[in-house]
Amino acid sequence: MKCRIDEIAKLQPGQLLTRIREVDNPNAPGYAVYSGKHFLADSFQPDSDDGKQDKVIRTDEAVMLVEQGTLLISLTTNKAVIVSQAHEGHLLTSNYIRVDYDSSKIDPNYFCYVYNESDEVRKQIAMNEQGASLVSRLSLQQLRRFELCCPTIEEQQRVGAIYRLQQKRELLQLEKIRLEKLAVHALLNTYLQGRN
Repeated sequence: MKCRIDEIAKLQPGQLLTRIREVDNPNAPGYAVYSGKHFLADSFQPDSDDGKQDKVIRTDEAVMLVEQGTLLISLTTNKAVIVSQAHEGHLLTSNYIRVDYDSSKIDPNYFCYVYNESDEVRKQIAMNEQGASLVSRLSLQQLRRFELCCPTIEEQQRVGAIYRLQQKRELLQLEKIRLEKLAVHALLNTYLQGRN
């Protein structure tokens, strides 16, 4: 069964940072900005810590924050993720769309699977990006009209759980390779130092 995104969820764009009035008051609440490195971490990608501190915005205004379990679509990568506990309370910028989904109609892990991996969605993204500039972004209207394959919620939960486990497994495999490489380098360095 097919369903449009606007039939199963409400899409809410993040905030433009330029529209948030920053204050110099150190007692004003400070909010870390949800960035690309946070998105990658929530996508179970290898650690992308660039060593830079998170950008913090101090403001007295009400701002849009993400919570653990928030479903997001990145407008720069056209991928979907579920926010982890580590990034709860981060400020959501206009690079992301919050997907307020109806849990009786869509499983968030399944949504990530079908949005990130299905050929159908990839085709819809490509069709909507045609003729655009090098940095093409989908509009909110285009996203709302996207059609997804929507089986029963029970089937979605099974597929979504398998997808999430596969993502975690791939991340663990990459970490294992990284640690093995470090161990081999340490052994070789020890061996070479012993030869001198």
